[in-house]
Amino acid sequence: MSSPSAQPSLRDWCQLVRLPNVFTVIADTTAAFLLVAHQLAPLPRYAIVLAAVVCIYWAGMILNDVWDIEIDRQERSKRPLPAGKISLSAARRAGWGLLLAGVALSFAVGFVPHGDAPPSLVPGGIAVLLAAMVVLYDGPVKRTPLAPMAMGLCRFFSFLLGASAAITSVSDFPFVPQHVLAIAAGFGVYIVGVTCMARGEAVGGKEQKLPLIFGLVITIVGMAMIAGGPQFAPADEIAKFQIEPQRQFSLLIGLLAFTIIHRAFRAILNPEPYAIQMNIKHAILTIIPLAAAVALLSAGTLPGLLVFALAVPAMTLGAFLRVT
Repeated sequence: MSSPSAQPSLRDWCQLVRLPNVFTVIADTTAAFLLVAHQLAPLPRYAIVLAAVVCIYWAGMILNDVWDIEIDRQERSKRPLPAGKISLSAARRAGWGLLLAGVALSFAVGFVPHGDAPPSLVPGGIAVLLAAMVVLYDGPVKRTPLAPMAMGLCRFFSFLLGASAAITSVSDFPFVPQHVLAIAAGFGVYIVGVTCMARGEAVGGKEQKLPLIFGLVITIVGMAMIAGGPQFAPADEIAKFQIEPQRQFSLLIGLLAFTIIHRAFRAILNPEPYAIQMNIKHAILTIIPLAAAVALLSAGTLPGLLVFALAVPAMTLGAFLRVT
């Protein structure tokens, strides 16, 4: 094992946090906020909750590699921690520090003025649940059958955290509108499927065909849930949608589902590590156009295009940095 370098490079840290993936979090957090507010206002709340979600996401990426250090030394020796490019102690400090910062920022969101809305602990409470799921996934349940569910719950709470920053009323249990819950659940189930497909990405082989098929089915179910989520909105919310939810929005999600199915079948027919990893990379980055579709639905063409544009830095950086 290599000894840690005295001064890790920026590239090493970017690889450790899977920098290309952060644009998927920016995308679905923005989409969640727009789904409630229909605009990026109040801007301070949006900016703070976005920073909070990014902090928690990066914490999850770092702590994942901290807990996986022994396995990565055997299977992924070129990653920053097993290669000794970043010390384990520095990674621990960064991971736990970012996690605490994300939770603190989330509590702060609820006290930023938002019209006549009273201060709220809801964003902070959701962040605590999100942080708990991050720790559970990275640690105790990572090697158990519960891991995909834990990862899906991370994305579910991440989406809800973005939405909660725009909510002015807590009169509806459990503090968020039903259509927001439905779409958040869809993103969560989508990630459950992607995680199932990724379980054997490092080794590949014919035995990975069944997990790939199983994961693909769950992924498509998640996309169907996203497509059907807007129909749970009350009439006054549906009137604010910028495109027709039953036909136009569902068609957009269906087109994205086709690309997922196409890429997954290529991996199923050739379940080698590279093919599986490319499938997972595609599925992860597809979160951005999924979020763009939600932004288009709730806020119109320009916000939808701006969210979709996040695919450019994600794909550009993904050519140089690992996504999985």
